Amino acid sequence: CPSECGANIPKNEVHIHVRDQCILRSAECPLSIVGCTATVRAKDVASHLNEHADQHFILMANRMMEYQNVMKDMNARLKSLEEKNVVLESELKRAKVQLQSKSEAKTVANNVKKLTKRIGTLETTCRKEFKLVEHDRKNR
Repeated sequence: CPSECGANIPKNEVHIHVRDQCILRSAECPLSIVGCTATVRAKDVASHLNEHADQHFILMANRMMEYQNVMKDMNARLKSLEEKNVVLESELKRAKVQLQSKSEAKTVANNVKKLTKRIGTLETTCRKEFKLVEHDRKNR
């Protein structure tokens, strides 16, 4: 091993050992995700965690408070969106009713047009018939 950890590694596997397995490689603290900036040798990670437990606890507590604030903000946003959703659903319902009414009114208007046309046809037929009847009466 080039780091002189004492391991005998085949030459074709040295890069894997140095990167992933060597106890002397540099390793980030597993709590870097919550803000620990320590980099230690891989063999020293456990002792680092034990020696810095108090600082890690504070980092975790701070992160939890951040998450609580985020959750509070998200809950407020969710409530606001739910309220908007209720309003929008109500408006949509009203719009559907209006659309239904307009559709029904259009249907009624079309029916009235058809009936008016039929009445006009019937009136024309009646006039013709009355003229024929009148003509017949005069000719008797």
